[in-house]
Amino acid sequence: MRALALLSGGLDSSLAVRLMMDQGLEVVALKFTSPFCRCDSGGKCHAAELAKRLGIKLMIVPKGEEYLEVVRNPKFGRGAGMNPCIDCRIFMLKKAKEIAEKIDAKIIFTGEVVGQRPMSQRKEVLSLIERGWP
Repeated sequence: MRALALLSGGLDSSLAVRLMMDQGLEVVALKFTSPFCRCDSGGKCHAAELAKRLGIKLMIVPKGEEYLEVVRNPKFGRGAGMNPCIDCRIFMLKKAKEIAEKIDAKIIFTGEVVGQRPMSQRKEVLSLIERGWP
């Protein structure tokens, strides 16, 4: 069975990918790029390096103009850094669902840790995000 991972290249999503692979799933990674930043300050893409090490396919998709509209007019407000965290998660999961359907992935997963980020990873907010993206 194929699964689509939203892969940032950080520790949490890396561990989530490894756990899914250990369960026998074929993992395809998805990395969204933003017009606001490069992969990191050195210009390296940690997600690409990780995907190569794990031997999985990586799809890199720009968020584009539709995302900029989400940033300009977030339905659920902004985080401490003026970032529309909840709206951004919903946007990425909607796009991931479209891609999952195209590649016949039956599972979409992230490496989010409940409680780690105050704006977008509280349990009640994760439920809101889940309701907002199908």
